[in-house]
Amino acid sequence: MSKLLEIDNIWKSFGGLTALADVSFSVEHKQIKSLIGPNGAGKTTLYNIITGFSVPTEGTVRFCGNRIDGLKPHIIAGKGIARTFQNVELFDNMTVIENVMMGCHVRTEAGLFSGAFRLPAAQTEKRAVVEKSLELLDFVNLKERAHEDSAGLPFGLQRYLEIARAMATEPKLLLLDEPASGLDTTESQALTELILKIRNRGIAVLLVEHNMEVAMEISDEIVVLNYGVNIAEGTPRQIQNNPEVVSAYLGDESYA
Repeated sequence: MSKLLEIDNIWKSFGGLTALADVSFSVEHKQIKSLIGPNGAGKTTLYNIITGFSVPTEGTVRFCGNRIDGLKPHIIAGKGIARTFQNVELFDNMTVIENVMMGCHVRTEAGLFSGAFRLPAAQTEKRAVVEKSLELLDFVNLKERAHEDSAGLPFGLQRYLEIARAMATEPKLLLLDEPASGLDTTESQALTELILKIRNRGIAVLLVEHNMEVAMEISDEIVVLNYGVNIAEGTPRQIQNNPEVVSAYLGDESYA
């Protein structure tokens, strides 16, 4: 498999604090890769660099062979990278389907003028956006709740809605930030099945996850960060049998 995302020698410092130190790894097409480590390991900082919310102190990020570090978030999204957040971030004043339609905005072409004056191109595009949004809601089993207020959804379903909205941008790579957080065992298993369905659509997934059962079950490969340093990378079995990882994390109750 060819490389989709390439993280090369990334450093990030905030004043005198080094959050990331010489981190390198890659994500391949249609791969599910997990990024694990305790709070403060640098996972969110790395996500912010990949998606354009932060700029590395040193190093490069390449997507589909092109350098993207330092680009604005909306430009990176347009290139095919989408993300969800640890704390679900929805438009609470919108319905379920309207949230997904907002995600489609990255791929729409009709401008404000044509939309304001109800020109045919805008109306045709709107119908396509509604159809696409309903298909994505069906994909995450939310189609029947399309016209409900998003704020009224149970927490687990809000996570599914956020994933549907991210998929509306038509990503090649989806970054999920602790999607199993706050979910019970049944919900976590359903989430695992959903992520596998996403991969089956040809979308690669980079997953930050504290739920080790989810990470070990679903990942093709796992990267382990320790205080901003990549200390291990390999298959779930290799990570489980890595003495440094076991000592630092897998045997630490605070990490479970």
